[in-house]
Amino acid sequence: MTSLPRVAVFTLGGTIASSAGSGEAATVRITGPELLGSVPQASGIASIEVHSVKMVPSGDLRLPDVFQLRSLIETAVRSGTDGVVVTQGTDTLEETSYALELITELDVPIAFTGAMRNSSIPGSDGPANLLAAIRVAASPEARGLGTVVVFNDEIHASRHVRKSHTSSPATFVSPAIGPLGYVSEDRVRILMRPNGRLHIRVPARVPQARIAHAAVFFDDDGALIEAVPSLGYHGLVVAAFGGGHVPAWIVPILTKVADDIPVVFTSRTNAGEGLRKTYAYPGSETDLIAHGLIPAVSIGTSHATVLLRLLLMAGIERDILAWCFEQVSDPHGLVKVPARGHSA
Repeated sequence: MTSLPRVAVFTLGGTIASSAGSGEAATVRITGPELLGSVPQASGIASIEVHSVKMVPSGDLRLPDVFQLRSLIETAVRSGTDGVVVTQGTDTLEETSYALELITELDVPIAFTGAMRNSSIPGSDGPANLLAAIRVAASPEARGLGTVVVFNDEIHASRHVRKSHTSSPATFVSPAIGPLGYVSEDRVRILMRPNGRLHIRVPARVPQARIAHAAVFFDDDGALIEAVPSLGYHGLVVAAFGGGHVPAWIVPILTKVADDIPVVFTSRTNAGEGLRKTYAYPGSETDLIAHGLIPAVSIGTSHATVLLRLLLMAGIERDILAWCFEQVSDPHGLVKVPARGHSA
């Protein structure tokens, strides 16, 4: 008789772990073991260990929590775990899953999931999402995919996934490529595989990097952007118009800021690859690049903020940052970005 694969489930809270009393709004109150109790079918899929790590809404998660999660996952894998599931709230799921993708080289399946409807609401999607994530984590087919998000029976790459709706159970989409695969009944179907991954070696106990995020809007005066360096930030991500454009009068402000700290520009559309050589007017993408700004290429705003933060924490020099964003957008194999003073 073949033994079942071992899956470790790490619970962090969120809507999937929330319920409401009569006439009350929902709060996070369901423990990891209680969460697993909602999917008795899981015992036929894998031998499961449950770890209740935190019980918070996902907006309260921070980068040190992701580093702690990485340590817990690495310990579980060293002990023989075949796959990992992480449950949390959906508000920051795209950022936390991507941060974990960047700081771990593990080949085992790591599936993030959650819920849009808490357990007190008819049609709660938490149990179905959890069961699907366990199937993915237990599947040999999911090895080597990197960190994925399993939601609504779809499997999404963490670096492409977006939360696209405030309340729909189908909120998670990957505008650039679509899902990597799906779960149907007891089957995990992988339709495509990422062509590579970026790994950033961030030393233990490294100081945090503070990254600001500003979106450019119609008739923007740029005052918020101009204030960023004086507030002690180490980098800035600007969500620009369209393919990477800003008002002409903001270019001198951005240039001055880019002289002090790295400035990455994305598109506020959060879909499609940013332009680099199509337009040449003041404030266009070519103008911003000429003034020292870094194009995010195909990386969306929330992902770019995570990526820039980890790169700066690793001590990556400014002249390498643009190359890193290019590699994330079109990697070939596992690309390792060493911390300052460390070899790849």
